[in-house]
Amino acid sequence: MEPQDIKTALGAGLLSFPVTPFGADGAFNAPVYKDHINWLSSFPATALFAAGGTGEFFSLAPSEIPSIIRAAKDAAGDTLNIAGCGYGTAMAVELPKEAEAAGADGICCYHTV
Repeated sequence: MEPQDIKTALGAGLLSFPVTPFGADGAFNAPVYKDHINWLSSFPATALFAAGGTGEFFSLAPSEIPSIIRAAKDAAGDTLNIAGCGYGTAMAVELPKEAEAAGADGICCYHTV
């Protein structure tokens, strides 16, 4: 997807920010996440912000992010999938590569000051 297409989609309608669920063991709960995204997909969202849009980004291990992006892409189909990204510079360069390989269409960077 081209950057201008992403920009247009982000300004065209509803943006979806699904909460990332965790199990009792603290690990990402993919089945619950996919069910929630399937429900959210019944509404006409133009973009979905996976892996951090509701503030949980800094609770995720970097290795968990690709599986969350993949689960979001599987459940949301053609809905634009924006991945969380951040931490220090080295990780902020590596995470988008992994997110793209997992199906992300774009990134949204989170950082602390």
